[in-house]
Amino acid sequence: MSPVVAINEQEFAADNIIIRDVCILGGGSTGTYAAISLKDKAKSAVVVERNGILGGHTETLYVDNNQFVDYGVEGVFNDELSRNYFKRLGVVDHKPLIPATPVTDYIDFKTGKKVPPPSDVLSAVAATAIYRAAIEKYSYLKDGLYMLPDPVPEELLRPFGEFVDKHGIQGALQLTNGFAHGVGDLLGAPLLQVIQLFGITHIDTLLGGGYITPKNGMFELYSKASKILSSDIIYQSTVTETERSESGVKVVVQSANGARKLIKAKNLLITFVPIMESLKGFDLSTNEATLFKKWDWVNYYVAVLKSTGVPNAVTVMNTDPDNTPGNLPLPPFQWSLQYLGADGYLASKVVANRTSTQEQAKKLIVSDIRRMGTAGTYPGGDPEIVAFGDHTPTTLSVSNADIRDGFYKKLYALQGSKNTFYTGLAFCSDYSSMLWAYTETVVEQMISS
Repeated sequence: MSPVVAINEQEFAADNIIIRDVCILGGGSTGTYAAISLKDKAKSAVVVERNGILGGHTETLYVDNNQFVDYGVEGVFNDELSRNYFKRLGVVDHKPLIPATPVTDYIDFKTGKKVPPPSDVLSAVAATAIYRAAIEKYSYLKDGLYMLPDPVPEELLRPFGEFVDKHGIQGALQLTNGFAHGVGDLLGAPLLQVIQLFGITHIDTLLGGGYITPKNGMFELYSKASKILSSDIIYQSTVTETERSESGVKVVVQSANGARKLIKAKNLLITFVPIMESLKGFDLSTNEATLFKKWDWVNYYVAVLKSTGVPNAVTVMNTDPDNTPGNLPLPPFQWSLQYLGADGYLASKVVANRTSTQEQAKKLIVSDIRRMGTAGTYPGGDPEIVAFGDHTPTTLSVSNADIRDGFYKKLYALQGSKNTFYTGLAFCSDYSSMLWAYTETVVEQMISS
């Protein structure tokens, strides 16, 4: 628990004091959505964003010939909320999100050599249908929230591999890993974590309306939003102090050049992941600190590469024949080298434990590709990382003992305490459409509080 130190308003000139209904911390998917939603409800808000642009896990690299690589978030659910949000932002041209190439090579990244594909499409579809039926009894998770009963069903806390064996859904593992590789060791992860990333709603969307993406890249959403929000965004700034009470909140933010501003608001909305490392200077309550100290997470990196030696319009899947069933790689690993429609460029996603570094991730990417050249699988390239992003922390988890002890019930009970509200991937499945839907409920709760 942080000591509460009163913020001295006298230290701030009048033009460095901002007064709003809501102060939003984080300009990623949920922070941006919340700001637009509040604006449309005639509420004033300011967004504090540590980077120079909005977007969070949305990363788009624009290259020659009007091509681009969405190397972070690739698309969203084709549902009413998402379509309406696109329309609100002025993103009128969108398209179905489908693989950019039908050609996939399966490579053991440990050796650089080609291996047989783990399962065919028909068995994957059939196994996914069985998986969908088997998790129907956990329909209280369908909105991506951790609304767990008490007691928590023990099966949700057991390794996913046991569930796979019980229901014979080995054929669904590659598809499941496409959505849920962020858990790291898929077979060893609790069923609860896997469902949060590939559950009822994800499957129904995949088999139903599918996914959509802006024709000009995912970043178009945030480019448009930044114009709408305009001066209501404070870029390249972080929080240094907070003072929260039932009468309102005060937040001191500091920019990269050291300039400080004071934000006074009725409510605070925290959209970034509330781990202790990111909460220095916050006047945390005992309840908040006790919960936020419990998080574990996965480190997740994204990159764009060129000069890989991989033929154009080929996606390369990391396939480990020694790890059965499913032939899934184990952390730290590159999930794949994805061709996403830009000639000569591949996107990489790296999953590692929380002690890993950006440099280790970059080294892993390059060494994996060079291994393919050494093995003669592809002509030896000279891989170059032309864009890189760090999405750490992601796939948050706590111990089974904490889950049994009501961790998530206590977490959601924080909403509104000291006029502070929360949204983001720590509270909801890390898929934009589900995050937006949850954020809308939080905004409504905030307005009515």
